[in-house]
Amino acid sequence: MKQDQENSVLFDQQVNFLKKIVFFQDFDDHELKQLLAVSRWLKVPADTLIIKENTFEKIFYILVKGSVSVFITVDHGQTIELTQLTTGDTFGEMALVSETRRTAGVKTTQESFILMVEPDILNQASVFLQLKFYQRFCEILVTRLVAANKKMGDLSSQSSLASPANRESQIRQTNKSLPKPDLSQTITNYPPPQRQKKLAGKSKSIGNIRKLTPIPKLMAVARAKTKEKIQSQIDLAINPAIATRLSSFLVGNCEDTRKFAELISCDPILAAKVLQHANSSFYRRTTTVNTVPHAMVTMGIKNLQEVIARETLKVFQDNKIFGGYNQLCDGFWQHSVAVGRIAELLRDAIRINISEDVYLAGLFHDLGKLSLDRLQPQFYPQLLLPDFSQNNICEMEQKHIGIDHTMAGFWLGEKIGLPQAYLDVIHLHHTPEKAKDNPLLVSLIQLADLFAKEKGAIMGRLAAQSPNIAGAFGWIVLQEQHHPFLDVNVDNFIRSFQVELNRVWGDICSLPTG
Repeated sequence: MKQDQENSVLFDQQVNFLKKIVFFQDFDDHELKQLLAVSRWLKVPADTLIIKENTFEKIFYILVKGSVSVFITVDHGQTIELTQLTTGDTFGEMALVSETRRTAGVKTTQESFILMVEPDILNQASVFLQLKFYQRFCEILVTRLVAANKKMGDLSSQSSLASPANRESQIRQTNKSLPKPDLSQTITNYPPPQRQKKLAGKSKSIGNIRKLTPIPKLMAVARAKTKEKIQSQIDLAINPAIATRLSSFLVGNCEDTRKFAELISCDPILAAKVLQHANSSFYRRTTTVNTVPHAMVTMGIKNLQEVIARETLKVFQDNKIFGGYNQLCDGFWQHSVAVGRIAELLRDAIRINISEDVYLAGLFHDLGKLSLDRLQPQFYPQLLLPDFSQNNICEMEQKHIGIDHTMAGFWLGEKIGLPQAYLDVIHLHHTPEKAKDNPLLVSLIQLADLFAKEKGAIMGRLAAQSPNIAGAFGWIVLQEQHHPFLDVNVDNFIRSFQVELNRVWGDICSLPTG
């Protein structure tokens, strides 16, 4: 009872603290108590780092009492203070409206009381509290924007009053300080990667690698708007080579249904659209359709032919993907199919019993790249540049586009209605340690992805170093989740699997034959 009374007194003290801050001037006691219930009250010592530069974090802070320093780090670890904030100020507000890295650091300069607000938790509060909170938040942003515009206007006025001689001197100084052009953005005599091209389409190379322009670095991306764009553009390009070979199956009676299904399963968008139709309420299925043959039975051959005919017609309307570079287009489609087929080999070699279609999981794993190419067409052509690192493609996508292909693919697959197991693979195939559901399937696709890259089935240039397959977290998940694999020597298994992979590589990179 005494503890409850002490907590109640502390709670009332915190409410009184907040009532003295301008940000909360229109909040009543009940609303402030609601806010405290969905936020964290921090007592922070001096010289404590609150926000670290260049990190992702969706948290907004209100300085209830004390002071903090806002700074940036420059060369050799030196810091420059941008400003100091005191009681009543807010910081970290851009995390509420966009998925972007922190552009500055924040640390306390004295003992401070800070209210930490997480948007996801705030959204659990009442609608009225949310509206009032975001209204105050918008007012702060508008005030800062007006102040920034006034400052820019003052600077412009000062510049216009300067004499012509002074302006000429300023221009010369500015020109001296401009960075030299980056000659690495120009490529001559680009060597084609050593890879098989049996899955390649016949798309015309319409891009000029010598004129490839560097892409802009986006500083902020509205997550909700990005998701909306991705989910509104689900009609994406398919492999023209597959479309051509499917044409003979779309007229009259289809006698070779096995080959028809295999060809559909060679293109991620076609296979995804087939599952979308088969799982729709129109067919009133009792179980989820996870494979193309199952979809064929559910829909019937005639209906399937109509769906494929509509999708393949789009090839001739919009096929300028990845800047029109053949190497990127062919690499994407080859990599998707190769990962699916390698995953099947791994499943059989390790003797794992998985109900989901392992091949389709691999085929779908990079679906998000097609969506990101729509959002930022200049990004993936950069993979052809010799100094554009592929070591962590997700980080590069985050930096230049705002989200990576795993999140984009998850949103796309969610809109299409792919089964949850495939969504888990798309979202977590680079981080299987985060997979709570379907960890074995996600781990198989991570490993198959690495084996495919080692063999050269990859978008863009081959990496200077082979991927570290033995160090992949997928092996740990396999040993934890599949006990017969616990005593297997991973290094020996990799070597023997690579021998088998070399033996069947020609079949892995080939289209199905009749």
